[in-house]
Amino acid sequence: MNYFLEPVIGICRFSFCGNGDWGAYANINSDTDLDLLHFEQAEKLYDDARMALRFHLFENLLLPSLKAQKDPNFILIVLTSDILPAKHQRRLKALCDSDARLRLVVSDETTVHAALLPELRALNSGLSRPLVQFRIDDDDCLSYDYVRELRRYMQRLGDVMPIGYSRSNGLVVTSYAEDGETHLYRATLPFNSMGTAIRAPVDKTIFSFDHGALLKRFPAMVDNAGMGFLSVKIDGHDSRPLCRTEPGFQRTHRPVSAEQAETVLSKWFGFLGDSNRTQQLVSHIETARTLARAVPAPASWLKAV
Repeated sequence: MNYFLEPVIGICRFSFCGNGDWGAYANINSDTDLDLLHFEQAEKLYDDARMALRFHLFENLLLPSLKAQKDPNFILIVLTSDILPAKHQRRLKALCDSDARLRLVVSDETTVHAALLPELRALNSGLSRPLVQFRIDDDDCLSYDYVRELRRYMQRLGDVMPIGYSRSNGLVVTSYAEDGETHLYRATLPFNSMGTAIRAPVDKTIFSFDHGALLKRFPAMVDNAGMGFLSVKIDGHDSRPLCRTEPGFQRTHRPVSAEQAETVLSKWFGFLGDSNRTQQLVSHIETARTLARAVPAPASWLKAV
């Protein structure tokens, strides 16, 4: 095979109701009623206010970043559940139908691994080595050169497998209701969830492994060049809110001025607009913060894992 022609496989979970790596499933045990848990999570996941927020971020950040990729040879699997209400399924299908590289998978499975495996096996069928997979959430986005740089490094590594990859530097935007302001940071977060990738055996998916442990378990490549991701942190996320006073945060995040942000956005995230990109980004995030206010109060599925 000409490895320059092999596509890179991205995976995005869009309100998939099932056991993955989010908070509601962190502490299940033999006494947990999984059917009841599944029902409870679906009720929260598919609240109309929450879905309005997810679609806003998906449409204004992730999708534009994919369509702007310098290397267009990728397939993005958009994974959702068959119990996603019909009106939301229709909207999601229309978005995926707008780009042949977006492949919507609607699954009745209750684990990410089981839902993804048939699709990944089909994509890898007949190949001499498995395709590279990367993960990205529906509320984050990738720099315009992410796929190109991922392919460049993975080709150099040849048939080494499993092998992990992380583009460690990125822009983090926080906008919490309690704070009332939007802040931009330049962050260094190796093997975060935004764009972490792996070439793994065909019976594994990127979600078979904790992204933060990849560099401990397998040979791994950390690409510190440029900026690889833009991550959004607002209320209603399945993670603990970032705290600016914590030492760990201060070690990994540095405030970015509006002028510095404009330079970063124009160089790696130009798809946000032709000018005043910082203002447009902040506008998208503050709209998201407003939408988040209507989402039901955080429950177990929103707590940190």
